[in-house]
Amino acid sequence: MIQSNSGGSALRGLLILFGVLMAMAIVAGMLATWLSGYTVSGSRSFYLLQSVVQNLVMFCGTGYATWRIISPDPLKNLGLSGGGCSWRPYAGVVIVLLLGMPLLNQIIHYNSEMTFPAGLESWLRGMEEAGAEVTRIILDAPSAGSLVTGVLFVGVLTGLSEEFLFRGTLQNLLVKRGHMRAAAIWVTAIIFSAVHLQFYGFFPRVLLGAFFGYVLYWSGSLWPAVFAHALNNSLVVVFTWLEARGTVTADIENLGVIRGGIPWWAILSLVILIIFFRYGTHYFFINTKAQTLDNGLKIRNR
Repeated sequence: MIQSNSGGSALRGLLILFGVLMAMAIVAGMLATWLSGYTVSGSRSFYLLQSVVQNLVMFCGTGYATWRIISPDPLKNLGLSGGGCSWRPYAGVVIVLLLGMPLLNQIIHYNSEMTFPAGLESWLRGMEEAGAEVTRIILDAPSAGSLVTGVLFVGVLTGLSEEFLFRGTLQNLLVKRGHMRAAAIWVTAIIFSAVHLQFYGFFPRVLLGAFFGYVLYWSGSLWPAVFAHALNNSLVVVFTWLEARGTVTADIENLGVIRGGIPWWAILSLVILIIFFRYGTHYFFINTKAQTLDNGLKIRNR
């Protein structure tokens, strides 16, 4: 994370990030409009193309360009340089995602059941359904090729590009002093969830975003966070594909969910996670040998 003696450096970085993001959004919009002429509007290929342009230009492009402007070493600031991470953070990610699935699914259920005044709820549900429809078009294709493209574009590319922008850029810019680390992680997670414009998945997405942020902070590398994000997305892609083929009938998001009673599976999941983080964080995640982001990032003085 950024080490700075003045709050102005972080603020300047955030202003640069916002300006670059706006510029990249214009470029991405123009490029997507031009390329959409080669696809059928509303088709799976149309939405995949839009997703690829957004990920590469708006997310990856914004992250790299922002650090290129304010830093002599953009890859190091993103958390991508060096090879200090062992296998342990990746194993830890798998363990946490598996152990936390019942808890996360229960929170997804509670979030989806929230009610609001009629006008507000209608608007929120409309945005949710619009996003869900696009996701359904992208994922509900039963061919083997659709599975490969789904994992590559929705799983891996989206995981990589969103971590580029949110954890590698925004979170690292927000952290300018040690006491701001937790705040930076959670603020980034909230923004990350909010920009998806799907409130009925807001709270579980915040928790996932915070986990990705802590993985970056603990390990000193963006790669384990990218792996966590890509794995989470890819699991959704794979299970949706299996459902479309009729191979499985159970929804992965219903695993461990209890409706109308005490959520015992979620409680058990939470207890096990607390024990794991209490005794396993240092072994699996914390990088004590390699130079972490906290110690090495440089910002150009201008």
